[in-house]
Amino acid sequence: MAIKKLPSTGDAPRSTGVPESLEPGGAADSAGFPWEGRTFDHHGTAFAGDDGGTPAELSDAVAALRRAAAALGSGEPGAAHLDALADAHAEAIVALSRVRVLIPLLAEAGDTGITPDGRTVEKSQELSIVTVSAPDGRRVMPVFSSVEAMGAWHAEARPIPVPGPQAALAAAQEQTDLIIVDPGSPAQELGVRRTQLQAMALGERRLPAWADPRVLEAFRASTAADPRVVEVLLLPGDPEARLLAPETDVVLRLAPGLDREELQRIVADAQQRWAASELVAERVDSLRIRALAA
Repeated sequence: MAIKKLPSTGDAPRSTGVPESLEPGGAADSAGFPWEGRTFDHHGTAFAGDDGGTPAELSDAVAALRRAAAALGSGEPGAAHLDALADAHAEAIVALSRVRVLIPLLAEAGDTGITPDGRTVEKSQELSIVTVSAPDGRRVMPVFSSVEAMGAWHAEARPIPVPGPQAALAAAQEQTDLIIVDPGSPAQELGVRRTQLQAMALGERRLPAWADPRVLEAFRASTAADPRVVEVLLLPGDPEARLLAPETDVVLRLAPGLDREELQRIVADAQQRWAASELVAERVDSLRIRALAA
């Protein structure tokens, strides 16, 4: 399954209804994955013994990610620290694909009616998935690791327990670029980007774009013919994976003595080439450019 780039919009919060991928019916969901083994027909047994707490595997993975991010931030980024952080990012997504998460549903008014004395009343209510806005304006689907975290976020939200992969499929079906786990709980927050939805859905271990040698080669090839670009580096833009900044920092080390107009032209030309790269579009969720003198 390839989850391509989804539309980026600035609307939210909004209710979207309950996507078909969260409702059993038919042999497969809208993404073509069979329902067998992940239907909601057996809620009573599928999550038997679940006390609503954060799964230990996910909690441990997020804690390891935070430690790796802190180690990177304590000094000049070194290869060992970058490798450790990349591994922690990949392991966190794998952990998320193996555990149960809670999707919040909020009630909204359905049909209304008029009483004999002229008052408007709700005849029914509907439960809907909610999306919120990321700092860059894109839509984000919040999910939670525990009942406690969901209650702290919204006291009236109703939890729907689903396997992690099913949450990824729901986000893709809703054309939502991003997932945030435990929003409002900084120590537990974990962001899943557009480029990670497939890995979360399939349980794949995939390094972030800034640690992928193929992605680095694509960026370097795009500027190889320009002698003014001395070196291209990729660094993590959002080390803690909380969707607080663009995913990848593209560092352009440039020849000294360039004026502002030359610098702007170099960056604009590079951006055009990156936009035309299928690999960059597929693997890089978002980026920011840092131009430095070599």
